Amino acid sequence: MTTMPAPAVLPAAPSSPSTGLSPWSRAATTLPIAAGAGVLLGVGDLWWNLHSPGPGATVANSCAAWAIAPFVLGAFLTLVLRTGAAVAAVAGVLMLGVAVEAYYVAGVVWLGDDPSIVTSPVAHYWLVLAVVVGSALGAAGSWAAGGSAGPAIIGTATGASLLLGDALQLWQTSYAGADLGEARILAILGALVLAASLRRPLVTLAAAVLCVPASVLVAAIFVATGVWM
Repeated sequence: MTTMPAPAVLPAAPSSPSTGLSPWSRAATTLPIAAGAGVLLGVGDLWWNLHSPGPGATVANSCAAWAIAPFVLGAFLTLVLRTGAAVAAVAGVLMLGVAVEAYYVAGVVWLGDDPSIVTSPVAHYWLVLAVVVGSALGAAGSWAAGGSAGPAIIGTATGASLLLGDALQLWQTSYAGADLGEARILAILGALVLAASLRRPLVTLAAAVLCVPASVLVAAIFVATGVWM
């Protein structure tokens, strides 16, 4: 009687760099990543504006671009380190807080700004916004990259609407013949946020529908508060 050959042993799937790390270890790993991203954002923004001014540099210095940074960070941390929304929110706050101070310190070094700007009321104002925006957009980025459809729709729509709303208010408030290069760049970035979810078409479709009223609301908030470009 013939015997059946033993089944071949399939190779194990490649593991994520975070495999084997405890939740606390993963959370701790996000701190240097967030701080480093903050330095890159703050210093890089000022450097770009000084050395290569133009629509791209203007967008990089906009509130929408700074706010989308913790969104991207939250998505990255969720995809790579498998962290949750809470950790992404904390990382987003740390990133923007470091970015604010790095921007002002770079101004002191490169432009000869008064060192008191680092602890000025203006800096405090942006640090407060860093807490609010960093936590909200960091969590939204984590939701967008997560596995649950409902939070993914909300997270994706939040990130896209932030950019599309800023583009909308620039288009609405521009004077005749104005250069709408910044609005176009922001609109393209907003579309890319939606495109990043195309692996889940239903999420993309639902987020796109939600973006319509959300973008109008974001544009109205930017205009009403004056916190935009």
